[in-house]
Amino acid sequence: MANTDSMTGVRNKHAYSEYERMLNHKIKEGAIKDNFAVLVCDINGLKHVNDTKGHAAGDQLIKDACALICEYFKHGAVFRIGGDEFAVVLNEKGYDTLEETLASINKEIEGNIEKEKVVVSIGYSVLKEGDTQVHDVFERADTMMYERKKQLKEMGAKTRGE
Repeated sequence: MANTDSMTGVRNKHAYSEYERMLNHKIKEGAIKDNFAVLVCDINGLKHVNDTKGHAAGDQLIKDACALICEYFKHGAVFRIGGDEFAVVLNEKGYDTLEETLASINKEIEGNIEKEKVVVSIGYSVLKEGDTQVHDVFERADTMMYERKKQLKEMGAKTRGE
């Protein structure tokens, strides 16, 4: 239970921290050199849903977003690392199809804007030469996620202030 998010059933922030420590050790040893990616996912419009439809609807949005992420990234390790934030780690499995998977999920997400269904901003990065820890990869993915959030807002997705 200490490593599982009670709402979504995926691993939680504590589990992510433990996993990150283990991965950092493998990166330092040279056991992980490539075929490694981190995705940062943030739900668009959670505050809007909570404010207009209530927290039960917000909780359902979190569950729906988690289900969408897990469906597309079934070969990755999925973690809920914050209220409306998820991280996915692809280490070998799922890495080879990352671009295609992102294209597919982003197409569904963009279609969900008009339908007022779950919208998730996703950024990703891969392990590059010179990276010494997972955090290096995570930071680039997080920056890309915020860029994606802006793109989705321009397409009509709700953001925090709406």
